[in-house]
Amino acid sequence: MLSSLFRYLLQLMAVASVATALYLNVLMVPAGHIVFLQMIAEAAEKPAYIPYPPGYHFVWTLFVPGRWRRYQLEVAPRIQEISVRLPLRYSAYLRLNDLFYIRIRFRVTGKIEPQRAVAALEALQLRPTARDQFIEECFQLLLAEYYTGLAIDERKLGELRVRLANFLHNNNRDELQRRLDAILRDNWYRLENIELRELYVPDSELYLAQTRNLEEVAAADRKALLAQIAKESELAIERKRNQEQLAKAEKMAELIADNPAILEYYKIEKIVPQAAQVILDTAPRSEDRHSGSLPGMQKKPRRSNDGSEEEGGALRGKEERR
Repeated sequence: MLSSLFRYLLQLMAVASVATALYLNVLMVPAGHIVFLQMIAEAAEKPAYIPYPPGYHFVWTLFVPGRWRRYQLEVAPRIQEISVRLPLRYSAYLRLNDLFYIRIRFRVTGKIEPQRAVAALEALQLRPTARDQFIEECFQLLLAEYYTGLAIDERKLGELRVRLANFLHNNNRDELQRRLDAILRDNWYRLENIELRELYVPDSELYLAQTRNLEEVAAADRKALLAQIAKESELAIERKRNQEQLAKAEKMAELIADNPAILEYYKIEKIVPQAAQVILDTAPRSEDRHSGSLPGMQKKPRRSNDGSEEEGGALRGKEERR
C-alpha cells in the first residue's frame, strides 16, 4: 500500500516537472512588442539577437537559468509629451531668469520600424525601457541645433515665435524626420504626428528694456574671464614645475638612501666650481711670474753684514763710509 502510494507520488512529481519545463519553454510576446533573445555564451564573441514577433513561441532550453538574455522592445506607436527650454542671449546676465527664456511643449507620436528593431535596440544600449528618455533627448538636441542656426533678431521675438511654430507644425514632418534621422544616424524611428501644445517667447520690448546696457557688462565679464583663465594657466604651470621639483627631490632622497656615499660626491660637485674660482683668483699673473713674485708682495731689499742694504742700499752704505 505504501509502496504504491510512493510510486504514485513519484509519477505525479515527474509529470509536474515535465509540464513545468515545457511551460517555461513557452515565450509569450505581447502585441506591439518584439522580444530579442541572446545567448550569454555568445555575448563575449559577437552579439546575436534572435527576434520573436508578437504571439506564443516555443524555445528549447529557455527554462535553463542563465542561458538567455531577454530584451522586450515596444515598437507600436507611442505618444509622449516633450518639454524643451531654450535660453536667450543674455539669460545668464539677467536677474529675471523666469521671464527671459523660450519654453516649448509638444506632443509626439512615433513608432519603431520592426525591420530596424535591432538597430533601435543597439542605439538604446540594450535598454528598451529608456526609449522615451532617448527620444526626448534627441528632440531637445534637434531643437537646440535649429535654434542655434537661426539669425535671431532680439528686437523681433515675435518673428521667432512664428518660425518655431512653423518648424514644429505637422506639415513640416518630413523636415523633422530628416533632422531626426541625422541625429539618430539611422531611420529606425518613424515620426507619425507632432502637435504643438505650448510656445512661450518673452515680450520684445520688455526684453530690450532689460538688456539695453548689457553689452558693456558682457564685455567686462568676458575680459575678467580671460584674465582668470590666464591666471589659472600660470598657476597650473607653476604647480607642474613644483611637482617636477618635488618628484626630483624624492628620487634624489631614494638614491641617497640606497647609496649614502653619493652625498659626498654631490658636495664635492657643488664645491668644485667655487674652489676653481678661488684658485683662479689667487693664481700669479704673467708679469708676476716673470718678476718672480706673487701678486701683492714687494721684493724686500737684502741687508749686508754691516747693516746696509744691497744693490741700491749697498751704494748708500759705501757713500756713508766715505
